[in-house]
Amino acid sequence: MHAKTSQILTPEILFTPPGLRPTLPSQFKFSPCGEFVSYLKGTLETPTTLDLWHFERASSSHVLLLAAADLNAHADEAATELSDAERAERERKRQFTFGISHYQWLGKDGSLAVYADGQAYLMQSTDSASRPLQITPSPHRHSGFNPSASGFLMSYVRDNNLFYKAMDNLENEIRVTIDGGENLSYGLADFLAAEEMHRFAGAWWSRCDRYLIYCRNDDTPVEVSHRMEIDGNGSRTVAQRYPYAGATNPAVTLHIFDTQTRLSEQIWASADGTDNTYLARILPVENGLCMQTQDRLQQNLSLRFYDFEQQNWFERYRETSATWINLTDDLHELDDHQLLFSSEDEGQRQAIVITPNNAVRRLRGPSHVNQILSTNEQTALVTGWDETPIDNHLFEIALDGSGYQQLTTQTGVHEVVVAQGTSLFLDRYSSLKTPLRITLNDMNEGELQVLAEETISADHRYAPFAQHHVTAQFGTVLSHGHELHYRLTPPAKIQGKHPTIVYVYGGPGAQKVRRDWGTLLVQLFAQRGYGVLELDNRGATNRGSLFEAPLYKKMGSIEVEDQLLGTQILANESWADPQRVGVFGHSYGGYMTLMCLSQAGHCFKAGAAVAPVADWRLYDSHYTERFMGLPDDDEKAYQASSVLPHLAQLERPLLLIHGMADDNVLFTHSTMLMSELQKLGKSFELMTYPGAKHSMQEAHVSIHRFNTILQFFDRVL
Repeated sequence: MHAKTSQILTPEILFTPPGLRPTLPSQFKFSPCGEFVSYLKGTLETPTTLDLWHFERASSSHVLLLAAADLNAHADEAATELSDAERAERERKRQFTFGISHYQWLGKDGSLAVYADGQAYLMQSTDSASRPLQITPSPHRHSGFNPSASGFLMSYVRDNNLFYKAMDNLENEIRVTIDGGENLSYGLADFLAAEEMHRFAGAWWSRCDRYLIYCRNDDTPVEVSHRMEIDGNGSRTVAQRYPYAGATNPAVTLHIFDTQTRLSEQIWASADGTDNTYLARILPVENGLCMQTQDRLQQNLSLRFYDFEQQNWFERYRETSATWINLTDDLHELDDHQLLFSSEDEGQRQAIVITPNNAVRRLRGPSHVNQILSTNEQTALVTGWDETPIDNHLFEIALDGSGYQQLTTQTGVHEVVVAQGTSLFLDRYSSLKTPLRITLNDMNEGELQVLAEETISADHRYAPFAQHHVTAQFGTVLSHGHELHYRLTPPAKIQGKHPTIVYVYGGPGAQKVRRDWGTLLVQLFAQRGYGVLELDNRGATNRGSLFEAPLYKKMGSIEVEDQLLGTQILANESWADPQRVGVFGHSYGGYMTLMCLSQAGHCFKAGAAVAPVADWRLYDSHYTERFMGLPDDDEKAYQASSVLPHLAQLERPLLLIHGMADDNVLFTHSTMLMSELQKLGKSFELMTYPGAKHSMQEAHVSIHRFNTILQFFDRVL
């Protein structure tokens, strides 16, 4: 691996742990006093098992605070012990590591809650000699961990029921619910909330610690999907409650438990016979809570306040759209009963202030706000972009609307963590020339310390391959008045004309083209002799509602048009053979692969579709209806967006790949494709992976999958 001679990347080299990049730190958080910066990180020996570290500002040293091995949570083999529910939860969170999964600073005293292998622990000190106290009772496994803001209380879920403890009396477990079971859960996020709304919490503590607010999720009304789940040891029938587009959703209700009276009260329901709404976010505020809800079609968003004393609801803000409204985590409480939020109602996402009388004051900020990070009395810190969406910067916005300033200057992508109530922030920076640089910064003094910096030095695991590393080229093409950004990576070694792979996602909620160092997967193709083209078509995120709106009820059409437009740039590249263009993608990218081959086979010579959607009527309600409406309301749009009617035009080589335990894009999508292609007499290649879910993150699956894809394109392009 450390030979002086250059080498060519292979899937085995790329995906065999620990991989080619160092074990990079994640989940950075500031201690309450700002003295420490904590994070999770694995080792070269166990890269997927995370330990808890902290960086001491005073000594500029990295200290191991808690090793996963000390909690008996250190073996990857623990995956075999996970229940079906835990496996599903990990898939929803895209959690592919072991050991310590997450942690949280408690109150202001510097103690920590640490979560590992289904258990919660209390670290009462940042002294590495301090031993963790187990909060949750053994031998049970738990989830839904939820500490209060003070750090004094902790709720958690076991067997779908909700419990809590006080940190000064860990022997006393208090039970909140009793009837949780197979189709009924408390204190957790339901499937739609976790998978599509990115709401992973199902319980919240009030500011005063008195009230525990929690969800009751009843899956009984949801249609049962009987599917085969096949792994290496056999198969079984799984009865999954899957909320298809247009079908009945889970029944979600919101409750308040009073720790003084030990009584619960229902305060909200997702359906009352006339309405059907989604509980998107909960924010505890002074004397109450603020709830963010959407209607079923996601064209109406409401912020409603619940007063604990008055025990009533009143609306603070409402937004409507003719297409859909994207969810964010941008709701913050300000002084004087004001709320800070963000809105795309004028085309680009901007910060707004909701006044006590519910008026809206728009703030001057960058062209597009990606996320509101924090606030103080005068300003808010946000990430976003001003000049180009392929960069991401930190900005400070004045809450009085007077203006804003950009705090990061280097071209590229800045991912920021702020220390609440201070001027400190952590900057994870990447650019075309910088794989990763993590620095501690002060808004007034600039860069203070470098916490970590990845450089491709002689001892870096990527060093033998760096000679062939290709720097991407960026550009734009125009589609119906919209600038489409692309990223083009030429082959590592140019000899004559080369084929190109269009590496596509194409769906909403994602952005592929960013001015960062990029993924080594692209380098894998480039070092194999392929050019790689990535383009964000209309509908991609981080561009505002005006850029996304053309996708509404037209999935599978405008994206293909834009991707086809992007391939035209290859005619200007001396190394590119426009007659040898392949397309490859996963999930929505798999769907796009099939649509590109079926609708634009004159441009795309072959395609590899991984875990593709075949028919949007078979995908979940919250995602599908956001962009397509209800199936019964627009049958023609659903028919046009389905891959199946277009398969008659598919004449190019196709490789179809799917995991046989996929609980997101069900394996049914691929069996429908197989059946229809066979009826049409269409030949195709097929690779299935026993036991693999939608993400297909297992090392052996990734190695085999990309070897299969490379061998396929080597044959047909």
